[in-house]
Amino acid sequence: MGEFQDKICVVTGGSRGIGGAAARRFCEEGATCFIVSRTARDVNEYAEKLRNEGYNARGLPGDVGNYEEIKRMTKEVMDQCGKIDVLVNAAGILRRKAGLEQTEEDWDAVVDINLKGAYFFSVEAARCMIAAGSGAIVNISSIQSHLVVQERSVYAATKGGMNKFTAGLANEWGSAGIRINSISPGFIATEMVMKVMNPELEEYIKRTHPLGRPGTPQEVAEAILFLASPRAAFITGIDLSVDGGFSTTK
Repeated sequence: MGEFQDKICVVTGGSRGIGGAAARRFCEEGATCFIVSRTARDVNEYAEKLRNEGYNARGLPGDVGNYEEIKRMTKEVMDQCGKIDVLVNAAGILRRKAGLEQTEEDWDAVVDINLKGAYFFSVEAARCMIAAGSGAIVNISSIQSHLVVQERSVYAATKGGMNKFTAGLANEWGSAGIRINSISPGFIATEMVMKVMNPELEEYIKRTHPLGRPGTPQEVAEAILFLASPRAAFITGIDLSVDGGFSTTK
């Protein structure tokens, strides 16, 4: 019996990176995991891969930047399973540009997915959790919400906003038995980070991280499972840095 046996988990951005690692770990711990992604092929292929390994994974294609899509996806989970025990908001995008180069379209795209999508998926999942009297939500923020490097201003704004709504909703929903927390990963070796990895960035990470390396999606996934589990039953409204000590050097 796994720690999440018979639990229903929804992971946005769940076909790769941190979300993909979390989805796998929930499955390994016995959960039925709904994997959300805009790209139907990616999400269905990953869900099928997990099912072929003996896990209970289901693809749930949809755009988290669209509120109507969020409501549709939530309803699909409820129609199939009747509850949502855990939501992980891991979907996110980055438009790496200087502030003077950011466009309105860049702003809208990043805000819709990173901030609006996470907020309203939390709201819709909470409606189901309140009815059940329990639930856990984990939002994937970023160390950029605390320490912003160049060309990340819009991304950082969305993640800072995520931390604040996490705290606010924790205050509102605690009495209903719902816990909501966020995690701020540092430099993690995801596909998004590796696209911009070069010798200069590699050296910067070694120099500024006491642990001397980037993290792995699997390491962040372990923190996600902890915050979603009964082991964190008295933790809500926090933002947990998982950054190899990067924040201690600033």
